[in-house]
Amino acid sequence: MELAFWIGVALLVHTYSLYPLSLPVLKTFFGRRSRNENAPTGRHKISMILAAYNEEKVIEEKIRNSFELEFPREDFEILIGSDGSTDRTEAIVAQYAPDIKLFAFPQRSGKAAVLNQLVPNAQGDIVVFCDANTMLLKNALQKLLAPFDDPAVGCVCGRLILHDAGNSALGIGESIYWNLESEIKKLEGGLGVVIGANGGIYAIRKELFSPIPTDRKVMDDFFVTTRVLISGKDAVYEPQAIGSEETSLDAYGEFHRKVRISQANFNLLLKYIPLLNPLRPLVTYAFFSHKFLRWIAPLILLFLIGANAALAPTSPLYAGLLGIQAFCYACAAIGYFGNGRTRKYKFLLIPFYFVSMNAALLMGLFKSLFTKKDTGTWKRIERAPAHRETISSPVLTSSRIQAGEYPN
Repeated sequence: MELAFWIGVALLVHTYSLYPLSLPVLKTFFGRRSRNENAPTGRHKISMILAAYNEEKVIEEKIRNSFELEFPREDFEILIGSDGSTDRTEAIVAQYAPDIKLFAFPQRSGKAAVLNQLVPNAQGDIVVFCDANTMLLKNALQKLLAPFDDPAVGCVCGRLILHDAGNSALGIGESIYWNLESEIKKLEGGLGVVIGANGGIYAIRKELFSPIPTDRKVMDDFFVTTRVLISGKDAVYEPQAIGSEETSLDAYGEFHRKVRISQANFNLLLKYIPLLNPLRPLVTYAFFSHKFLRWIAPLILLFLIGANAALAPTSPLYAGLLGIQAFCYACAAIGYFGNGRTRKYKFLLIPFYFVSMNAALLMGLFKSLFTKKDTGTWKRIERAPAHRETISSPVLTSSRIQAGEYPN
């Protein structure tokens, strides 16, 4: 029992602390060569792909934002697929024809099915995936495409900045967590092994696209990125290709979004086994450390509570560790009941978000195991649109980046 307890502790410490700390060391010995930012880039034809379901609140803003991107229009096309929208989404997009190619699907079949239809119709050699509520910096495409000059690169992940849309403790925690994840992606990118792109802004070579499963919930961005890695190509991170989104308007919406993400990842777990390829040790190490251990962390935490309770009577050390666990969960509970006011007590954000995140993972696992009928669709979680003034103005945004508000 003691051995199993300390193995569980070691696995959690590794995935949350040792793995991120090991990446700079690995980059020193196995890192990709830095690209010369001043070197001329090759010419690519770009197809921006966007699946939309009832996005009337943000779709016109997204189109205008796309038209403002600094990229030759003759080499840039935009394809929008409406997944059975019942609001004004299709009417708004139709106003911008023929500059926008609209694919209106009468029956809702899910984002993955829409992407499977749009990509074969894309004319570009590079496909850029984006979300309707993600607003891009004007030079985002230029930055996103530059790494493709290296033929070894198959996927480029941009940097998604999340802004807190309200006082939700879970939303605030998501912003903090996302900043840490972005740093990990940046370090993984230096090794060419980004495990899962930011769905709001990433690109792949069109020939590397594999049809996404549609018979169950799936995280399309994670699936597409990992197929690139399995093909033998690199997945890199470009921190200067910037997009912006708001977190969910309500904490419970954010929680259910995480449950859905967890369920989708567990649904296709067997399809990710090829990532544990001993011939690509860096990919194996990154997937096992960054994703697999995170996914099973709730099971490890439950085991640690039970094992710690059993060991507590045998030693003051284990009794003290059980007390620390109880204190952390108590802080998370206080954060839960004071959700809207937790901003005033920021020390509660970490335990509250950590426990909430792992509870969502556990619920997603159970749903994946016991949901008999599953489809590729899910209930849309309401998010606020990105503020235009924070992302569309090149002067304002560039100055904020240079000031260190959004460090590289």
